[in-house]
Amino acid sequence: MADAKVDPAVAGKRFSDFEFSWDWDTTQLIVRATGGSVANEVDAPWMMRDSDRPGHPMILFNGALVARNREEVMGALIGGYDVWQDVGRWGSGHAEFKGKIPRAGSAKVGCGFTEVGATSKGHALVRFTFEVDDAASGERLMDGWMLLFLLGCGHPDAGKISPPRIAVPERAADQVLAHETPVDVTFDWALPSGDWNSTHFVTKGKNPAPLVHGPRNMALVMQDAARAFADGRVDRIKSVTLGSMPAPQYPPEPSETRFWDEGDGRVLGRLVVPAAGRIDGGDGDKVVIDQIELKVA
Repeated sequence: MADAKVDPAVAGKRFSDFEFSWDWDTTQLIVRATGGSVANEVDAPWMMRDSDRPGHPMILFNGALVARNREEVMGALIGGYDVWQDVGRWGSGHAEFKGKIPRAGSAKVGCGFTEVGATSKGHALVRFTFEVDDAASGERLMDGWMLLFLLGCGHPDAGKISPPRIAVPERAADQVLAHETPVDVTFDWALPSGDWNSTHFVTKGKNPAPLVHGPRNMALVMQDAARAFADGRVDRIKSVTLGSMPAPQYPPEPSETRFWDEGDGRVLGRLVVPAAGRIDGGDGDKVVIDQIELKVA
């Protein structure tokens, strides 16, 4: 736990633009890291060298994550990325995709902090907002935000931030997609995302294993929604909102994506580790991502 507190004055601070690039291999690695297989007819078109599919939308979110992790940003937030690795996580997020992304290209991220709050238990909440534009044309590709959570870093002068509240139906899910979780999933995700945070490779504290990347599970949910509702076309996912990430997942815990089809392209979801697959000693099903909302074209 850090002694540092997040200064409410960082709200409104903008950072230098961050540029990143990708190629077709990035999309192929993302699909594979989210359980894709050449044996699955809806996954295979994303995994072929001669594919005519666009790039994967998670490429853009990953670019925003790398922009967030820069020392310029983390230094202003909590004194550096090393401190963030000890106290930080993100528990809510939103991304709206503006169009199909190229198979290969580069993009520019504009970003900053827009709100700073604190919880009743002394933790900090900070909204990191971003816009991603095509570096060549200037066309907007995505915008969104992440709500960052920092243990014990709440400032007494900070106000409150309300995470999104998405009501998931109490009825049985309309679709359930089950998956195994490979032990090497954190390595598989770090390759295309560039997220080498040590919490995903080193067992820390009382954890039974390293943590599965939150963005990897976000991409898994998007990929599953495409399989269930969009003929495997993940480029038809136009937006995704994550209401909360209440618990970590540890490889090799299996998971289930549970979906509720609300009609008109609105899909609600929840990512769960079934009780029988838990390795953390807890009881009952473990909710890894709750209150998911997707818009499917």
